[in-house]
Amino acid sequence: MTPSVPTLEEALPDLISLLRASGRPYRIVGGVAVVHHGYVRATQDVGVLVTAEHGLDSLLVTFGFSREGPTRLRHRSGTQIDLLIAGQPSPRSGEAAYPEPDTLMASPGSADVVGLVGLIALKLAARRAQDRADIVALLTPLDDAAYLVLEASLPASRRAMLAALRDEALEELAMARAAT
Repeated sequence: MTPSVPTLEEALPDLISLLRASGRPYRIVGGVAVVHHGYVRATQDVGVLVTAEHGLDSLLVTFGFSREGPTRLRHRSGTQIDLLIAGQPSPRSGEAAYPEPDTLMASPGSADVVGLVGLIALKLAARRAQDRADIVALLTPLDDAAYLVLEASLPASRRAMLAALRDEALEELAMARAAT
């Protein structure tokens, strides 16, 4: 039995076109960014960090989108787009406000996607089980030098949580090696 899941392949190019046409800074975050950074997992929506004055409404129909709520769009393919508005607090964590998109470095592979440090910082702040699992998966392939650069790039308040997740990543790696 397979549920009907909208595909991102149709929505993602339209979303990037919409965001670029708006002229506002943005970064793709969430599951799509996790996949971009090398951990392949299923995701049914697209998270986008946008500025508070994102100017999208006048362009939505042109690119195949409709507004479902203040922070949610829907593409004609059925794909849900979640807008994370800079300056608004993360709804799940009670943490500080979402950062401005242009304060987070872009991925070297795509200027549209948040870099690894910013992605991990956002996921550490969210504190959801899926976010922790994503971080472990993203840390697993990093060697010690790459991990230390990543750790040094994060605020000191996040480093203990990151270190615990790094321990989990190393444990996963050891178990995978033992199984082969």
